[in-house]
Amino acid sequence: MDERRVADYFVVAGLPEKPELLDDSDSGHLKGYTCKAPITDIGVVFPGQGETVPPGFELLELTPTGLPADLNHGSMRSPECFLCFRRGRDRPPLVDIGVMYDGKERLMADAEMVLVSAGGRLANVNNSTAKTFITYRRAHPTAPCNALVVVDICVIVASKQECPPHAFCMIAKNLNKGLMGSDVFLCYKKSMNRPPLIAYKPEVLFRYPMTDRRNLAYPESVPMFCLPMGATLELWPNNAATPKPVFSTFVLTVADATDKVYGSAVTFYESYPYAQLTEYQMEQLGWRVGVTQNTHSLHVNKCVCLLSRWPFSDTFERWLLYILEMSWSKQPLNIPVERYITHLLEEVPFPEPRILLQLSPTNPAERVIVTRGSSQPLVRSGAGFRHLLLNLGPDNCLLLLALAITEQKILIHSLRPDTLTAVSEAVSSLLFPFKWQCPYIPLCPLGLAEVLHAPLPYLIGVDSRFFDLYEPPPDVTCVDLDTNNITICETQKHISLKLLPKRQARTLRQTLEVLYGNIRPASPIHQSNSSRYNGEPTTSLDRDFQRRKKEEALELKIQEAFLRFMAATLQGYRSYLIPITRAPTVGTTDPHALFQMETFLRSRDRTHQRFYALMMKTQMFTRFIEERSFVCDVDQGLTFFDECIERVSAGGASSEEPLLGIDTANESERTVFVLPPDPPEPQATYTYERFDLDATLIAKCRSRGRSGAVQALPAAALASAESLADASPMARRTKQEIAAAQRLARKASLSPEAWAKCLLGACYSLYFLALPCRIMLNRGKEHATLREAFELLERATKLRVPCDEVCYRVMMQLCGVHSLPVLAVRLLFLMKRAGLQPNALTYGYYNRCVLEADWCQDMPSGSQLLWNKLRIAVMGAALFRKAGAQRANRAAGHALHANNAGNSGTLPRVRSAAAVGDGGDLSNLAGLAACEPALSRTSLDSAGGREHEANSNAFEALMRRGNIVRANPARPHAHAMSNAAGILISGLPSNPDLCEVSRPRSNSLGSEDKSTPITIAEKRQTIHVSPDSPSDLRILTRSESFAGDAQIVQNLQRLSFSSGQSNAKSRCSRTLSFPEEPEKEAA
Repeated sequence: MDERRVADYFVVAGLPEKPELLDDSDSGHLKGYTCKAPITDIGVVFPGQGETVPPGFELLELTPTGLPADLNHGSMRSPECFLCFRRGRDRPPLVDIGVMYDGKERLMADAEMVLVSAGGRLANVNNSTAKTFITYRRAHPTAPCNALVVVDICVIVASKQECPPHAFCMIAKNLNKGLMGSDVFLCYKKSMNRPPLIAYKPEVLFRYPMTDRRNLAYPESVPMFCLPMGATLELWPNNAATPKPVFSTFVLTVADATDKVYGSAVTFYESYPYAQLTEYQMEQLGWRVGVTQNTHSLHVNKCVCLLSRWPFSDTFERWLLYILEMSWSKQPLNIPVERYITHLLEEVPFPEPRILLQLSPTNPAERVIVTRGSSQPLVRSGAGFRHLLLNLGPDNCLLLLALAITEQKILIHSLRPDTLTAVSEAVSSLLFPFKWQCPYIPLCPLGLAEVLHAPLPYLIGVDSRFFDLYEPPPDVTCVDLDTNNITICETQKHISLKLLPKRQARTLRQTLEVLYGNIRPASPIHQSNSSRYNGEPTTSLDRDFQRRKKEEALELKIQEAFLRFMAATLQGYRSYLIPITRAPTVGTTDPHALFQMETFLRSRDRTHQRFYALMMKTQMFTRFIEERSFVCDVDQGLTFFDECIERVSAGGASSEEPLLGIDTANESERTVFVLPPDPPEPQATYTYERFDLDATLIAKCRSRGRSGAVQALPAAALASAESLADASPMARRTKQEIAAAQRLARKASLSPEAWAKCLLGACYSLYFLALPCRIMLNRGKEHATLREAFELLERATKLRVPCDEVCYRVMMQLCGVHSLPVLAVRLLFLMKRAGLQPNALTYGYYNRCVLEADWCQDMPSGSQLLWNKLRIAVMGAALFRKAGAQRANRAAGHALHANNAGNSGTLPRVRSAAAVGDGGDLSNLAGLAACEPALSRTSLDSAGGREHEANSNAFEALMRRGNIVRANPARPHAHAMSNAAGILISGLPSNPDLCEVSRPRSNSLGSEDKSTPITIAEKRQTIHVSPDSPSDLRILTRSESFAGDAQIVQNLQRLSFSSGQSNAKSRCSRTLSFPEEPEKEAA
C-alpha cells in the first residue's frame, strides 16, 4: 500500500480558552529593547543659526560610532545641519523616507518634502549650490495595524568607514555633495507596527486526524511554529483595516534529523469579544469600560496549517486561502470546509508526476496544480534558490557560502516568513554533499530565542520583529534579506570572499551574475499582489504548466552552479579514503583512520590551504567522511556526487553538460484531474461566523468520502500489504549505474567481440543478482556458495569480462550477512585489479561488512602481517643469492677436478671435517663438506651445500606454513636461526636451561603438527669451514621464527665461539649451510 500522501495533518492553532502568558523576558542572555512608538514626523535643524528642537521632537546628535551626525560633516563654510524626529501613535506613522535632488528628480504622488527647517529657513541639507531635500511618505489613516512603518533613523559618515547598523537600510544618495566635506548618508529601519497587545503561548484548537499516522507521528511543537511571535490579543482603532492573511512556512526535523516535515501556514485575525477580558488584560491594554469600545476593538490571531513530508508550499498556500475565503463567505455553502479537509488528506492521490485539483465546482479558474518535481538524486528540501539569489545577489551569496562551509554562527532574518524559510533551506542545500550538523531552525519561534546564545555554530532564521524586542548576539553574523546586507561579527572577520578558492569562486560568480541578470527584471523581490493567490490569474493550463517548468529549470541551474563549486573543491578526495582491511580495533572508525587528512590538505593549492583547513575542521566534513565510509546511502546522493566530480574533472568546471536536469525520458506527462469533493448531504447548507470546525461533521465527511477498495480490507491484509510495500531487494542497480550500463552497451554494440563480452558480463550480473535467492535455498552451505561465487568473479577478471559493480556489491553484502570479512577484503582488491573504483554505495557496504562482521580470533595482527612481508622479502633475496652461490660452487668443483686430474700442487680451498680435527661439533660435517667460492666475504654470499632438492623442499615447507609468528602467545619465542633464509640470527636462547627443551613444530595459523617433537640440539646446524678458517668456530642454530626475537643484535654481540683444532692464524669468511641431506655422488 502506498503511504505517500499529499498532506498528513491539518492543524488550527491560536489562543486557547485558558491562555498562558508567553514569558519572553526570561531570556537572560538577550538584551531587550524598550518597545518604541513609530516615527510620525521628521524635520531639519540648524543649531549654529540659533534654531532649537521643536517640542516633542528628538535631535539626532551622533552617528552609530559616536561622530557628530552633522549632515554637512567636514564642510568648511556650511552651517551645521541636524535631523530631528518625533514618535507617537496619535497620527499615522511614516512608512518611507527618501532623499531628492531638486531639479533632477520628481516627487512621488503620495510623498511629502521637508522644505522648511525648525526656524523657518530653507531645509536644504546640501553644502553646495545644488539643493537636496528630505522626503517622506505617511501611512493611510485606515492602514492595518501591522503595516510596515519607519521605527528608527540614523546618519553615517562613509568617509570614516562607518556602515549601516544592523537591519538598517541605507539611502544611496550622498547628502554632502560639495568639494569639501565627508560622504554622509541617511539610513532608516522599518518594522511592523505593534499596537498594544498581550502575547500568549499558542495551542492546538483543532487537529485532523486526531490519531497519529503510522509512518509519521504528530510533532507537538507545531503551534509554536505556526505562530512564532505568539498568540496575541491586540487593541486596534475602529478605522483600521483588517490585515491580509500572511503565508509562512517552517521545517521540522524528526527521526534523528533524518526526515523533515514541511509546514505551510496562513495567519489571519478574528474579532475577540471584549466581555471576556479579565482585569489583567484590561490593565495591560489600557481598556476603559464604556469608553474604549467606542474607538477601539479587540482582535486575536489564528493560524491554519498543513503538515506534509513533501514541500508543496505553493499549492498549499492557494488551498488554505481558498478554504479561508469559504469560511468568510456570507452565502450558505453546499460543501463544508470539513469535507475539503478530508478530501485533501484522504482521497487526493499522490502526484505521479502531477495532478490538477479543482477546488470550486462552479468556477473553473479556482484550481491548484500539485507537482512532485523532477526526481533528482539530492536530498529533498523546500529550498528556494531563486529567492536566495534575488534577495542577496551574487557576491553576498558567495559570502554566505563561505560562512556556511566553515560552520559559523549564521542568523537569517526577514519580515517575510515564507521567503525566510526558503532561503534557509537553500543555504542548507547548497552545501551538498555536506549536511549541516549543528542546530538548524529555518523559522525560530520567540519561545526558543535562547538558542541564539548556544556555544556552537548554528543556522537559524528569525522574524525581523525579533530585533524590535532584543539586540542580536555579538558573536553572530546577521543576514538581512530585506535590505540585502550581511553584518559580520568581529570574531568572523577573517571569513571573506578571498578565502574561497579563486578559480572555483570566479566560475561560480560568473554563473550567478548571468542568472541574476536573467531573473531580476522578470521576478522582482516584492511581487505584485494584484491576484489573490500569489501569482498571475491564468485560465490556460498549458501556461501554468510552462511557468512551473521554467521555475523548476531556473532552480536547477542555480543549484547546479553551487554543485559544480563543491565538485571542483572536493575533486580527487576518493584517492585519500582508507578502507578497512583488517580486524577492527579501537580507533578504526576515527576520521583520521578513514581519511588521509594531512595528505589531502597538502595536495591542495598552497594559497587555498587555509580554506581547506577550516573546512576539514567542521562537523560537516567529519560526518561526510563517516557517511562515505559506512552509511549505505539509500538516496544515492554520494554516489551521484562522485559522478559529478568525474564529469567536472573530465569536462572542466565550465563544461556545458548539465549535472542536474529534468529527466524527460523516464518522466510521464500524465496529469490526473481530481474533481471537487462531493457534499456529505445534498440538501444541507453550512455557514461559519468564525473559523471553528466541527469534529462530528468531519468524522461524518471522512466516513462518507472514504474509498471502499483499500479501506474495506481487513486489518491483517492491510498490514501485509504495507509490509510488502516497505520491502526492497538486496541486489539492485542505482540510476547512475543503469545509465552507465546503457552507455557501455551502446558503445559495445559497434564491435562483435565487444558485444559478446558485454552479453557475457550481463550473464554474470544476472547470476549475482540471483545469488541472494540461491543462498536462501542452500541453507547451511552459505560459505561454500560464496567462495564459489568468488572463484567465478576471479575467472571473469582473468578473462577480462566486464562485470557490473553490482556483482561485487551483492557479494560484499552477503559477506557481511554471513560474517566473511576476509572474503570481503579479497573482493575489494579483486575489484581494484579489475579496474573498478567502488562508488559510495559499494564502499559503504564494504566497510560496514568489515566493521560489523565477526573476525576469527587467530587472525594475525598488523605487526604480524608486517613481519610476514619482511620474511617473504628476505627469503626471496636469499634464494637469489643461493642460486648464485650454487653456480659458483659448480664452477669451483669443475676447476678443482681439472686441477686434481693434472696432478697440480695447488691445495684445495675446503678440507673435510676429518682433516679439521676431532672436534665433536664438527664430526657430522664429513658428509656435507662443500667447496667455498674464493671471493666470498659475507655470510649471505656463502653456499649451503650441494643438495639443491633438499633446500627446495625446505623452502616449500616454510612457505606452506603461511606465517612466521606463532598463534599461541603464551608459547615462548624461539631463538634459533632461519637457515634457509640466509639470516645471521642468534640460535642461543637467553635462558641456557631452554637449550635442550623439546618443542613441537607448529604452523602460524594455529594448527599444530603432530609429528615427533624436535629438540633444539637436533635443530642446531653446523658451518662449513675452509682450511684457513679461524679457530674460534661460531656455532649458529636455525630459528623457526625471527619475529619473536627482540634481542637479535645483543645475541649476535655476545655469541661465543667454540675452540677447535684448526689453524688459529688462518682467516677466511664463514658461510652458512642450508638444511639439506647429502647428495648422492655420481658413480
